[in-house]
Order: sequence, then structure tokens, then C-alpha cells
Amino acid sequence: MAVAENITGRLLVALVTVATSCAFVLFGYNNGVFSGIIVSPWFLATFANPPAKTLAIISAIYNLGGFAGSLIAFFVGAKLGRRRTTLGGIVVCIVGALVQGVATRLGELIAGRVVCGVGVGVMTSTVGIWQAEITPSRSRGAFLSIQVGTLAGGLFLAQWINYGFHATTTRVAFAFPVCFQLVFSLVAGLLILFVLPESPRWLLKQGRRVEAEAVLARMLGSRGSRADVAQRLDAIEAVLALEQQDGQGSVYRALFSMGPTQNGRRLLLACGVLVMHQLGGSNSVTYYLPTLTVTFLGVSHVESLWIAGLSSLASLLFAIVPVLTIDRLGRRVFLWGGCAFQALTFVVVAVLLAEEEKHPLQKHTFGVAAVVFVFLFYCGYAMTWLAPSWVYPTEVLPLQIREKGLALGNVLYWLFQFMIVEITPVALANIQYRFYIILAVFNFVGGLLVFFFLPETKGLTLEEMDFYFAKKYGFDVPEGHPLDSKVDHPETIEHA
Repeated sequence: MAVAENITGRLLVALVTVATSCAFVLFGYNNGVFSGIIVSPWFLATFANPPAKTLAIISAIYNLGGFAGSLIAFFVGAKLGRRRTTLGGIVVCIVGALVQGVATRLGELIAGRVVCGVGVGVMTSTVGIWQAEITPSRSRGAFLSIQVGTLAGGLFLAQWINYGFHATTTRVAFAFPVCFQLVFSLVAGLLILFVLPESPRWLLKQGRRVEAEAVLARMLGSRGSRADVAQRLDAIEAVLALEQQDGQGSVYRALFSMGPTQNGRRLLLACGVLVMHQLGGSNSVTYYLPTLTVTFLGVSHVESLWIAGLSSLASLLFAIVPVLTIDRLGRRVFLWGGCAFQALTFVVVAVLLAEEEKHPLQKHTFGVAAVVFVFLFYCGYAMTWLAPSWVYPTEVLPLQIREKGLALGNVLYWLFQFMIVEITPVALANIQYRFYIILAVFNFVGGLLVFFFLPETKGLTLEEMDFYFAKKYGFDVPEGHPLDSKVDHPETIEHA
């Protein structure tokens, strides 16, 4: 541990980013890996060529595991802290991967898939908070965008590993893709066990000031003095004192209180963004792009996997944009701008598919154009909503309810993802192009809500957000606190 104590400043933030990013790599990897596995010759022979309905259950039930994992994080995250909660999720994910890797029966496979979902749900409910609480405010958006953007990297790996094994008929085509996720679990687990500290904000919340002071000193490194550390500690403690006025006597009451720190309002903002992430239609594309290409382009299954792999490459590349710009442009412009672009692409897709029905002889032409715009949607989504929609909730939630608030947002996220994955094939079969009109309306409404109701969070520390909401809604805050002058003139806050 002596070596770990010498890891400070930017290197410490970088290693926290590596470890927490592994959670989102696993998220993306598990989202994509089964699309190729369930059509491999060994899988079909071993599991008796299961019907389409069973395959859909195997793929989608992972989301119910994520839902359960988020519920677990809701109840235990505040008690265990960021490190132990994340480490617990990693252990669960390792168990799930091993169960899947040795499975020879559908029941074993489904159980392993659910267990993996539980582990990922626990981690994704926690790692964003940990990253946000360790990272300096001026670069917090970039580091959080890196963390979440690796979800696209996980999807990219899953799809191209599947493509690499598409002609393999032995068990390795099943076991290797399933077990490859152990690499990321082990990297994250070793870093957390031997290098990374607990969040100083959680430590102060537990009354462990000496430990919090030591972690803050490591975070600041050579750039910080004892006075800087003391000022940060005072700022966090001032926020804790302010938050104690909200929901006294019950942590669950505090979730919905409308006292000085406006917990209920901020919980609604955080959960609303995560729900809108799903209603925006991203998983209608992620899960069913191979089906769309087979239907509209007439390509083979192998070719559809290759095309889906290209979409994940595009997603990975466009996810770099917020990393480079979000701390300069802010979060809001990505969210409302992304909604506008996504609504436009879905309207065009709907028009093209409607015209295809009227002109059956030109079906291929309209189909190609529709798939092109689906690709454009995916690129826009990767640039605007993939990372910023996860960045925002971790920043807007107050420390008092941060663990439970993000976990609750994740519960809704997983539920809505499960819903979207389940209804998309049914909707495409029954209402065809009209489904894309519905998605366009969701995006249009979401963009309006973002523009008029979401405050900007760029550049402010997590504590400054608390004092901003208190002042905005007419509550007194302590005079002369370290953040007072900045919060009086919050230049980055708009449209609260």
C-alpha cells in the first residue's frame, strides 16, 4: 500500500478512470456479445436450436439482472461506499461470466446472464459517482465522458470478436467471447484492491475526516497545499450541514424533500435524463440493426454482423467528441441538440419506409436510404447522448442522496431498456414505420424538456451545485462559506 500512497494527482485520476471505465466496457460488451453467440453453430447444436422467443429472452433477461443490481446498489451503496460496492459488482460479474462459460443447458446460461446483469447494474450505479467525486470540476465532464464512452468500446469488441468467430464450429466460438470479459473485471478489481482510495466525500459523510483529508491530499498531489485541502474539506462539510436540513430522520424521505438542496427536484432531473436516454430509441437500433439490414438490404447474416460492427466503430469514434468538448460547451447543448438530430433522423427513416410500402419495386433503394439514416442516428447518439446523459445525473444529484438517486435512475434505465428491447420487434412487425414516428416524438419532447428545465453543471464543483439550488429556490445558506461569491454569480447555470 506504500506504493499506492505515492500515486497522486493526475495519475490517480487516470487510474480511477481506467478502473471505473471497465464497468461500462462490461456494460457495452454484455449488450452486444450475445447477438453473435446465439447464432454460432456450436451454440445452436448444444442448446437444441432454441426458438426465436427463447433467444430473445436470453438476450433481454440481462436487463432484468441490471435492474436487480441497481436495486441492490440502492439499498447498500451508501453503507458500503464506492470502492466496496464496485468491487462487489466485479465479483458478481466474474461469477456470471464463469457460469455462462461452462454452461451446457439453457437454465445455466440464463442464470449466468442474469448474474452478469446484476454485477453490471451494481457497478454502473456506482462508478459514475466515484469518478465525479474524485475528478476536478474543470475536467470532470471529460473524464466522465471517457468512462461512459468506453461502453461503445465494449460493444465494438463484442461485435468484432463475434465476427472473428463466425465460421468457428467448436465450443471456443461460445466460450471465448463470454469469458473475455474477465480481463476487464480483473484489471478493475486489482486496481481497486491495491491502488485506489475511497471517495473523500463519502468518507466525510461517514464522519471519517482524517481519512478524507488524506485522500484529498492524494487527489491534489503536488498542486495542492494543506490550505487547499482544508478549504475543500470545509466546502464539503458546509454542504453536509446544509443537506441535513432536508429530510431529517429518514434517508428515503430525503430523496423527495424540497428543502434547501431541492433533493426531489434534482432526483427528477437525474432520473428523467436516464429514462429519456432509453426513450430516445438508441437500443431499438443497437439490438436490431442486424435485423434491419437483413430485412431492408437483403444481406446475409454474416454480412449483417459486419455492418453492425461498422456501427460500433462509428459509435466509438463519435463518442470521442464530448470527451474533447463537453467541459467547454456544457452538458445541455449535447442533450437538447442530440434530441433534435435524433428526431430528424427518425422522421426521415419513417418517411423512407412509408414510401417503400407505396413503391415495392424500389424497396431496396428506400431500404438502403433508411439504413443510412439509422447509421446517422447512431453516430449522433454516440456524440450527444451516450456519455452526456450519464454525466449529468452524477453531477446534479446532492451528496445526501447521490448513491440512492443514481441507483434509482439506473433502476428506471434498465426497466425502460428492457421495455424498448421487448417492444421493438413487435412494433416493427405491427405498425412498421409508425414506430419511428413515435420515437421522433419522444426525442422532440425530450429536447424541449432539456432546453427549458435542465440547469447547466459545467465548471461547478459538486458542492457549488448544492448552494446554487438553495439560493435559486429562496433558502438561506451560511454566510461567508468558501463558495459564496461564486454561487452568487453562477455564470454557467442557465434555465434552472
